[in-house]
Amino acid sequence: MKTTFGPQKILFPMPTSLVVTGTMEKANIVTIAWVTLLTSAPPTLGVSVGTSGYSGNEILKNKHFTVNIASVDIMIEADFCGITSGKDIDKFEKTGFTKMQSKHIPSPIIKECPLNFECKLVKSSLVGTTNHFVGEILEVHMDTNKLQDVNKPGSFDVEAMNPLIYVGGAREYRKIGEKIGDAYQIGKSLK
Repeated sequence: MKTTFGPQKILFPMPTSLVVTGTMEKANIVTIAWVTLLTSAPPTLGVSVGTSGYSGNEILKNKHFTVNIASVDIMIEADFCGITSGKDIDKFEKTGFTKMQSKHIPSPIIKECPLNFECKLVKSSLVGTTNHFVGEILEVHMDTNKLQDVNKPGSFDVEAMNPLIYVGGAREYRKIGEKIGDAYQIGKSLK
């Protein structure tokens, strides 16, 4: 049996992402759970930001942003960045986050996040009251101590990265669980 509820914004799990736009001198952070990979060639990320706040307009103005994947260790700071406005407060100063210069764009990355993406805005659209941004990934930064092989970005240790997971609908944070199978392999048992 299933129960129906009509249209809802419930989906999980989603990484808690800190989206930064601006410059090293003046940057804003917004916490976003609605971030996803869109394409692989060129690699792009999709980011959804409400229209009522400061951050969406800043992304449109600057045409670049970074996506920084939060770890469980910075849960309080990440939540703070989502419940305050960068129009009124310097979130880097308040949280103690460290700005690091990006390689290709003016928007900084956050040192305390184990995974960072530099993105150039390539498309934006409005659906309802939400801005949808498509960012071409220009560079990926990862904490070296979270990689099993420093020459292979896919060798990251997800448990060491300890990503902060957001559960939409329930409005709660979780951490990732144990590995239970190998993607693109486990299903071969049904062939």
